[in-house]
Amino acid sequence: MNITKIILLLCITVLFCGCTSILFQPVKEHQPLPKIILEEKQDFEFNSFDNTLLHGWYFPSRKNPQKPKHTVLFLHGNAINISSHVGGIFWMPDFDIETYIFDYRGYGKSENIAYLEGILMDVEYAIGYVLSRLEKGQKLWIIGHSIGASLGLYTASQSMFKNRIQGFIAVSPFSDYQKVAQDFMSRNWGTWLFQWPLSFTINNDYRPIKFIQELSPIPVYFIHGKNDNIIESYHSEVLYEKAEPPKEIQLFDTKHNDIFANRNVKEYIVEILRVGEQR
Repeated sequence: MNITKIILLLCITVLFCGCTSILFQPVKEHQPLPKIILEEKQDFEFNSFDNTLLHGWYFPSRKNPQKPKHTVLFLHGNAINISSHVGGIFWMPDFDIETYIFDYRGYGKSENIAYLEGILMDVEYAIGYVLSRLEKGQKLWIIGHSIGASLGLYTASQSMFKNRIQGFIAVSPFSDYQKVAQDFMSRNWGTWLFQWPLSFTINNDYRPIKFIQELSPIPVYFIHGKNDNIIESYHSEVLYEKAEPPKEIQLFDTKHNDIFANRNVKEYIVEILRVGEQR
């Protein structure tokens, strides 16, 4: 069967049984990691709303492990699992930031299968888990990348822990599940004709653009690559326009998957945390 027939068969399958779970691309097996990450990571587990056991890694501050300046919960992007996204946060402990990263259900060592509503609840329970490890009154920063940013924007806006979220940094988010699906399918001649009917099969109830105003009064910062080849920067721009202040947006000369390798992006994130500490 040639590639055209495979694409068409996939499109027909999705058209008749489409759901938002097609957006998730989990892998159970961890990728090989550098020795330094293996030595520093601390495994943790917690239960989600339905007792699904979720797995993650904690990285203490390298400057002040007992009392770090900042605590970050990192919500990773779509593909594979935390082993492929840990590079996005491994630099943070050098700046006195303790960092938590976990796998949504179906990813890595986390149990169950990936589906949107379940993963949204996983994010809420992760917020609660991290806060349970902090001192009373201590607040938490959330940084999300790609689909993790979009999941987090909705969850933080509705969270029961909203008053303990110091700020939200959305890196390369998308504003709307159906629009980002249309963007993706429009780039391939084999799926171009199907971008509208297929995208409409995707559950769009939790699209960030619908809830971004409800994130207030949490400060929100949008970071996006000008040359993003997966999620176009207009998604951050429309979210920024609709968000309530305090808010900021910065576009950098990066693509999608290399954004955390950009020195200017790292410096901007550290500056956001520093200024937020004074707010």
